[in-house]
Amino acid sequence: MPGEITGEPMIEGKIIKVRFKKSYSEQKVWVFIGKVLKFTESWLMLDGKGILVMKGQVKPVDIDRERRLIVVPRENVSHIRILPDDFDIDNISIEIKGVRIFAKVKNGPDTSVSEI
Repeated sequence: MPGEITGEPMIEGKIIKVRFKKSYSEQKVWVFIGKVLKFTESWLMLDGKGILVMKGQVKPVDIDRERRLIVVPRENVSHIRILPDDFDIDNISIEIKGVRIFAKVKNGPDTSVSEI
């Protein structure tokens, strides 16, 4: 399978941003930033925080206050970006640039969350 080294998937233990697929156009954008605890052919387990984007709102971004543990079927994942190991999951900072929303990344390019 792509992205795996014999034995352990190379993404386990990494901090990632996951954007989930939308099933219909009106569905809110949901992104999750967290540490990968387990990554298999069928699902991934993450410890982190969700970011929900609500277009047309005064405050369009809602970030979970507390970390949570989620298990997600891989078929629901749109894409994954690996973030630096020192990304601070507990202090996610959002920045709006033009019509796009980004999570700030200290030691790398900011990561896109959504459009407004």
